[in-house]
Amino acid sequence: MGKKISHEPLPEREPILGALMEGPDAQAVLRLSVTSEPDGHPVIAATVQMSDSLPVYVLSKALDDTKRRVREIVGDTVEIYIEPELARDPSREDPATDVIVIRASD
Repeated sequence: MGKKISHEPLPEREPILGALMEGPDAQAVLRLSVTSEPDGHPVIAATVQMSDSLPVYVLSKALDDTKRRVREIVGDTVEIYIEPELARDPSREDPATDVIVIRASD
């Protein structure tokens, strides 16, 4: 006997986009897919652009908070996948290559 097929309507995109961008660390939503699995259960997959200068613990917390906000909108039965896309922080200045010193031993 197979799985019971669900006929849930797909969630609206606009509230999901709002939840993805609500956090202070999200710069842009690069991809949002709202679809359903073959058994009919909804799946949300998103790629959110964030700064590459964020510490890992901040990035992890930001992703958890984003997923929580989306879950508040769509409920517990929806699969949610959120992937960060790290972009260079324009406010961070890298040193010129002629001032970088690499210690070596012969």
